[in-house]
Amino acid sequence: MKYHLIHLMPRENRNFCFIDDEPEGIGIKSYKLGKGLPLGSDYPPNARVFMTDRHKGIQVSDLIENACNLLIISKRVKEVIERVNKAPTEYLPLSIYNHKKRAASTDYFIINPLGTFDCLNLETSDIVYHNDKVVDVRNLVLDPQKLENAPHLFRVQEDSYTYIISEQLRQELRTLDPLPTNFFITELEQVPSHTRPTSSTV
Repeated sequence: MKYHLIHLMPRENRNFCFIDDEPEGIGIKSYKLGKGLPLGSDYPPNARVFMTDRHKGIQVSDLIENACNLLIISKRVKEVIERVNKAPTEYLPLSIYNHKKRAASTDYFIINPLGTFDCLNLETSDIVYHNDKVVDVRNLVLDPQKLENAPHLFRVQEDSYTYIISEQLRQELRTLDPLPTNFFITELEQVPSHTRPTSSTV
């Protein structure tokens, strides 16, 4: 099956809004949103974010671009993801406020796939290490042998701020009318590793 990288900042249409900050009230717990850790009761009720003043776009799109590497999705896209993807995932309700501090929409969600998935071909991916720790993944190449039990939406083990969807989920999203706005993906290359993996984690 094909898998696709979601672009969180496509910047194709500058009329769409942009978010700079995590929802108010999360505080130091915001790191959980980037690591795929459950927030549970740490997520504030009536969570909201504000359109940044440094970008003038005011339109809300199906994928909201942001500087926090969050997957902020409209309700209609969320419903498709929730129906297809059965892996452990938090769907955190979110309101978006405009530059005048007025509610632009209350029908958004932060999608938080829990955990990460071991999916990369470490031999062919372009990964930067420092003291044996991953500091950057410049190019992702998937290992098809590791994808046998992959969810339809997941985070990459070596880069938890990277989100990947399956071809099946892509096809389901394409049934929406109109098609999701500001939702850009790139098909990822797949190259088998020399050795077969013994396990993977979600």
